[in-house]
Amino acid sequence: MTENRTIERSAAPGAVPAKKRFPLSRVLRPVVSIALLVLVLMRTDIGKLWDVARGASLFYLGLGVLTVVAAMVVSAYKWQRLLTVQGVKAPLSRLFVYYLVGLFFNNFLPTNIGGDVVRIADVAKYTGKTSESVASVIGERLLAALALALTALLGLVLSYNVSNRFRWWVIGIFAVSLVIILLFAVGRVRKALGRRIRLPEKFAIRRWLGGVSTSMGACLQDRRNVAWVVFYSLVFQFTVVLVAYFIFLALGSHVSLGPKDLFVYSLAFIPIISALQMLPISISGFGVREGAYVYFFGSVGLSGEASIAASLLFWVLVALVSLVGGVIFAARK
Repeated sequence: MTENRTIERSAAPGAVPAKKRFPLSRVLRPVVSIALLVLVLMRTDIGKLWDVARGASLFYLGLGVLTVVAAMVVSAYKWQRLLTVQGVKAPLSRLFVYYLVGLFFNNFLPTNIGGDVVRIADVAKYTGKTSESVASVIGERLLAALALALTALLGLVLSYNVSNRFRWWVIGIFAVSLVIILLFAVGRVRKALGRRIRLPEKFAIRRWLGGVSTSMGACLQDRRNVAWVVFYSLVFQFTVVLVAYFIFLALGSHVSLGPKDLFVYSLAFIPIISALQMLPISISGFGVREGAYVYFFGSVGLSGEASIAASLLFWVLVALVSLVGGVIFAARK
């Protein structure tokens, strides 16, 4: 990032350094992912799972890869709109590259936050606008969560008998993202909140937070632009459904549903599965995603092997695309 600040803390003579706390989530999240994967695979014929996966059509998998790339282009474009409305200019091609690098970190680090930090650092270094860069990434995340919740709500309506137990999680994502967006979008509310939450002048972070808050307001106050970003976020969610749909088509005879039914069920289930992956209990959604695929698609007649194969192939396709971001990042060094 353009502004690197080092905070030096002096300790009194003889003081004992405080012990660093080891984040419990670093242990729990891998354990949860492994436990869920083991639980799912224990009920699966591993040999059959391998046969299903290796027999997948390369043609449809190729379409899936192209759709993942298209999804990244859409994401970069809506990110660009949030930067532009703040007066920050960055070419779409550069933002697309930054998105690929961020995707690499999201796929190969135990947290999705890592990719966002890298994106912020990249665009801040290029533009020299730190607060605006932070606001654009946070704003894009919030509007994407809102769009995901909207598509998941549609999925709930289409498959209520199967998905009703997850309704409060989906409604919660929608409500929280909407409330946070309104807090920043409505100027009077943002100013009132700022008056209530005051940090001492000596805290250097106070000025930084103020700058980010102002930039967030610029991001989200333009209702027309926000509406367009939400629209493109919905387009992004549709591309995610298409990726899953192409993967199911790739599995061919191992999938017992026709193309039309596959599309409808993918449209109903995939947004809810994506919402469940937002639960901060696993690494990159492993275990949660596989269990959700088995639960939802098993309810409409797909075998456990086909459901798990589709889930794992989804991650493989995204990981393959994100490896390009990894190569780009490595080439910088």
